[in-house]
Amino acid sequence: FKGCPLRCQWCSNPESQSFSPKLLHYPDKCIGCGKCMAVCEPGCFSWSDDKKAVLDRTKCTQCGECSKTCYSGALRQSGKRMTIEDIIKEVDKDMVFYKNSGGGITFSGGEAMCFPEAVYELAKHYKEKGVSTAIETCGSVDWENFEKVLPYLDLIMYDLKIMDDEKHIRYTGGSNKQILENLKKLSKLVRIVVRIPIIPTINDSEKEIDQFGRFISEMKDDIKTIHILPYHNFGISKYRAMGKKYLLEDLKAPSDEQMEEIKSRLEDYGFEVIIGG
Repeated sequence: FKGCPLRCQWCSNPESQSFSPKLLHYPDKCIGCGKCMAVCEPGCFSWSDDKKAVLDRTKCTQCGECSKTCYSGALRQSGKRMTIEDIIKEVDKDMVFYKNSGGGITFSGGEAMCFPEAVYELAKHYKEKGVSTAIETCGSVDWENFEKVLPYLDLIMYDLKIMDDEKHIRYTGGSNKQILENLKKLSKLVRIVVRIPIIPTINDSEKEIDQFGRFISEMKDDIKTIHILPYHNFGISKYRAMGKKYLLEDLKAPSDEQMEEIKSRLEDYGFEVIIGG
C-alpha cells in the first residue's frame, strides 16, 4: 500500500511515502531515444550536453505517460491505482505457494493501516480461504483502523523507532504517543512481533536500547519476540531518482559486533531477539 504518515530519515523506500504515484528518474540509464519528450504534454524534458533527457520536476504532473515509453528503465512510475478485485486477481496467482508452504499474505507499505477498509476486505477474504494474514505497521494511525481489521489478522509486525517523543518527531516527522498507546492495546489482542531499526547515533545508545527494553517489558506477558533490523543506505538511489536529498548519507551501518551487543542487551529483558527478523 502506498502512503505513510511518517517521514523517517532512514526510510529505504521513499517512493512509498506519498499516497499518490510518483515518477522516479534514473538519468544514467537514459539512452537518448527521446520517446519521453514525444509523449510529455507539459514539456518536462530537455536534452543535456551528453544527449540524455533532463527532467524539470516543477512542470511534472506525475501522469506517468513518459515511463510507459521508457524501455531502458530511466523513468519509472511508482504506484498505480487498483481495485480490491484487481488485487485479489493478482494475489491469487500465487495461491498455490500459500497453500503448499504454510505461509500467507502480509499487508505492507508505506503504511497499510492507512487503508483499513481495503485491508479488512482482503484479510477477511483470505482468512476465509484458510490463508494466514499478517501486517507490517508503524502504528501511527487511529485505533479504529486496527479495531476493524483485528478479527482477520494472525500477526502484526510492529515498528518501534525511538522512545523519546521529541527525538521521534525530529527524525520521523511525527509523534510516538499514538504508536506506543496502540501497541499496548494490540499486545493483548493479537500476536505481536516488535521490530526495531537500529540507526547508529540516533537510537542505538545503551540508554535508548534500555528504554526499548523497559517499555516492551510492560507487555512481556503478551510480546515474546523482538526483531532488530540493522540500518542500511540501499535506498539512496531512490532519493536521487525522486530529486530528494538523503539526510543520512554519511551514516555507516552498525557492525555485526554492535548488533550482537544490542541483541544481548534486549535478551536480558527476557525476550527472544532476532537480528534481521
